[in-house]
Amino acid sequence: MDNWYLIYSKPRQEQRAQQHLANQGFESFAPFIRSKKLRAGKAVIVSEPLFPRYIFLKCPNTPNLSCIRSTRGVGGLVRFGDTLATVPNQLVQSLLLQQLELQQQPEQQPFKTGEQLAILAGPFASLNAVFQQPDGETRSIILLSFLGQQLKITIDNKHIEKSA
Repeated sequence: MDNWYLIYSKPRQEQRAQQHLANQGFESFAPFIRSKKLRAGKAVIVSEPLFPRYIFLKCPNTPNLSCIRSTRGVGGLVRFGDTLATVPNQLVQSLLLQQLELQQQPEQQPFKTGEQLAILAGPFASLNAVFQQPDGETRSIILLSFLGQQLKITIDNKHIEKSA
């Protein structure tokens, strides 16, 4: 029967370690999560480790420790004294299922293109507009009819809502 062990990777080398372990025939898993970060003033969605520097490794009861320790990206195996840290199979399976569910979830956008909006605040308060596209994480580009002209403006999402 195979066990899940815990590996400690070198800094920011979880994917490299997993690739080299796979090249040697090992099954490994490092859960990743999508999060929103601010990069160069723009909100972007990045994938980052749920447990930075930790990788779950599936291998036989007596793993070849020297082979694993010398793998590129691997810092070492997690131990409690002389005993290798094992992870319950149910925990790893639960994390795998949650990872799959997260990958299948679509991106959440507050509005859809062409949707009618009401402006709640600012110089155009109480006017109606049409949603065009998102502009970063918290702003949207909308189309506004004002004084017989079509204007494209960028507005904070908290100042607009769907029209009834």
